[in-house]
Amino acid sequence: MKNCCIGFIVILFLASGCQKAVVTGDLAITNTNVIDVRTGEVHSAQDVIIRGDSIYDILSHGTATLEATQTIDGVRQYLIPGLWDMHVHSWWGYQDFFPVLVANGITGIREMWGNVPEVRRIAKLIEEDSIIGPEMITAAAIVDGNPPAWEGSDIADSPETGREIVRRQKDEGADFIKVYTLLERDAYFAIADESRRQNIPFSGHIPKRVSLQEALEAGHGSIEHFYGIPEFCSSQQDYLEKLRKGDLENDTLMGLKFSSWYHMADYIYDTFDEAREYELRQLMEKHKPWICPTLVVHIGGQRNYDPLYVSDERIDYMPGYTMNGWRTNASEKSDSISRLNLQTERNAYKIITKLLKPVKDAGARILAGSDYPNPFTFPGFSLHEELQLLVDDAGFTPLEALQTATLNPALFLGLENGLGTVGKGKIANLVLLAENPLDDIRNTTKINAVILRGTYHEGSILRESIESIATNNRKPKIADEIGPLILEEGIDAGIRRYHELRDSRPDAYNFDEEQLNTLGYDLLEAGHMEEAIRIFSLNTEVFPEYANGFDSLGDGFMAAGDPEGAKKAWQRAVDLGMLVSNDKLQSLD
Repeated sequence: MKNCCIGFIVILFLASGCQKAVVTGDLAITNTNVIDVRTGEVHSAQDVIIRGDSIYDILSHGTATLEATQTIDGVRQYLIPGLWDMHVHSWWGYQDFFPVLVANGITGIREMWGNVPEVRRIAKLIEEDSIIGPEMITAAAIVDGNPPAWEGSDIADSPETGREIVRRQKDEGADFIKVYTLLERDAYFAIADESRRQNIPFSGHIPKRVSLQEALEAGHGSIEHFYGIPEFCSSQQDYLEKLRKGDLENDTLMGLKFSSWYHMADYIYDTFDEAREYELRQLMEKHKPWICPTLVVHIGGQRNYDPLYVSDERIDYMPGYTMNGWRTNASEKSDSISRLNLQTERNAYKIITKLLKPVKDAGARILAGSDYPNPFTFPGFSLHEELQLLVDDAGFTPLEALQTATLNPALFLGLENGLGTVGKGKIANLVLLAENPLDDIRNTTKINAVILRGTYHEGSILRESIESIATNNRKPKIADEIGPLILEEGIDAGIRRYHELRDSRPDAYNFDEEQLNTLGYDLLEAGHMEEAIRIFSLNTEVFPEYANGFDSLGDGFMAAGDPEGAKKAWQRAVDLGMLVSNDKLQSLD
């Protein structure tokens, strides 16, 4: 009797074991290849189940019965973590940039000069599903010396001011402090110390007056653009050290003008000493720094001065206001200074790509970043180009390149428990690719779908949405239509023509917000003050939520000698989230 009971129990157990478990979810991606970006292993025939915004489970295909609201057949496709661009300038143009980012599989960005309240407002819109956008980590205004490289910077002209800025930016909600090129030594080291005290990271440019070793010892978070590293390999270390400490002066190399970057780059190239590479590798092994080399922005610098470079078709996806300073007309590139700058850019790039893989192999950890919208850098597209440059020019393997945009950003940001890999419990920010990026890193561009916080976005639909942006940008510009009319027949005729065309032929011209803005500045520079103000005012009437329009209107009023009008316009720009310059902010006090 006892043996009979045992046999009956075994039969029940075996019978029940043949039944598949039922797993429910909101989204299931079935029978796909999951890439482990830590090891490079490809786990084939996997079912990925997503509940809400997270990965609930990953199972071998067919081992469970899946019941999901949406099921996607992932056969012969490859699932990777969503990509990060770790050096962007995005918040002020997010409505134009975010669609292109997401279509390119960018699910996270690090904002390197942010208006913190505005970034938080944008993040809230994303959280509420009012807009589609990536995860965002942000700095506040860059912290620079006096005078700064850029208007609108926070100026740390003393150690005390530097400490105050760190405390204030932390209180404002910045995720990290962004330091910049023209900081003096004592201010930089005070910022580093105060950042440690306040437990907030600092990253950015290594200032001219600070050496690579000093920055690493001070706890510099991530080194942007590879700045400071080629200088370490100069044979003239004693001379450079005296310049940094102010014992000697050389305005050509250490001056405030941007041209000094080119002179220093030439100097480093001419004095480059391969024997210094051994000491550089030792330094990397000791400190294991994070580096965001932004190879693509160095390539963009070359394209900006190359008379043979044909303007990029990706320009069609860019709003016009982002390309101020881009040299998109080859006839503008023939001067001797441009030829010299082009050679300097090429030489600097040779050194960067020569050193990048050795410093990585010695212990440095690399982050992918594009620095859009600098010349010939583009949201989304340039992140993929960055990965390609890491492989083609710097000698990375496809896995090493892929890690710079997935695993490494998560590790650097301390978010590895939720992001950076495809795993149970991770946030479901994912990209489904048609082909394996470990075979060819260019396959990261072959996007079949983007999953953003658990929501599935079909790749073809995303591409169609950004193609509409390019189509609009290819249209004739309304500014080109009414600008000559204003000069010939007056401002009233131009404004009438604008309204006629907007009402009767709305699809025939590019009527975006920047059209009137650009025209207003053209009129302003030509001395047509009244006409410029009328155009700026028209823009604010047509686009009442466009912060930059009010900022431009304020510029027009100020140029015309109307500070009260300027103050009102700038205040409206601030209310709408515009980050205006320090001079303008002072006028609002």
